[in-house]
Amino acid sequence: MKLRFARQSGYTFIELMVVMIIVGIIGTLAYPAYTSMARKAYYAEVKKTMGVIAEETHLYFVDQSQYPPEVAAGVQPKGILNWPADAPLDGVYDYDQWNVGSSQCYIQIAFQGDNQQVDYPVNQVNVPPQNFAEFDDDLVLGIALYDC
Repeated sequence: MKLRFARQSGYTFIELMVVMIIVGIIGTLAYPAYTSMARKAYYAEVKKTMGVIAEETHLYFVDQSQYPPEVAAGVQPKGILNWPADAPLDGVYDYDQWNVGSSQCYIQIAFQGDNQQVDYPVNQVNVPPQNFAEFDDDLVLGIALYDC
């Protein structure tokens, strides 16, 4: 009597484990790049939104001969119609206006990132008008520096 051995097809446990380890390593290497690219995309959206707010702030000044008064973080300033209801990365938009020096006033739009804390200095010029600067996870756009 002849015994026939059937050939089994498929993968062994070891082969599957090797593939899983390789996929895990690739994922571990790719994740930081993915999060970095996602953050850059969110901040590009934030910069665009801040630019729109800056334009509206200037239009308010042209119409009213003054800038909107300062409000708390996350609160829509008077006369700014396109204030975002939601911010990416669980952040908060903030409109700041304060005196710097004896006769100068400074206005900025800030985006407080993930931690929703102020990581930029207050009551000073953080960035010249029409420029952006990053402070930890915050983004600041200078709007105006004028005699008040």
